[in-house]
Amino acid sequence: MLTLKNAKFGKTYQIEKIDEKSPIKIKRRLLDLGFTSGQKVRAVRKSLLGKAFLVEIRGYTLSLRSSVAENIFIR
Repeated sequence: MLTLKNAKFGKTYQIEKIDEKSPIKIKRRLLDLGFTSGQKVRAVRKSLLGKAFLVEIRGYTLSLRSSVAENIFIR
């Protein structure tokens, strides 16, 4: 299954689910930010060191750590 960490930049994807094994604090925060099933997300770019990802969701731009981005499954 493809994760947001492995997404190609500039493409739009649809969120499938958030990993059940991720900590409940992370999962709850992602849901509060709008990372729900069926929502469209666009991978914008990666930081220079590769530790953060810039994504666009629901009309705003957000930066995610790579450890959090690997918990979001997309299609």
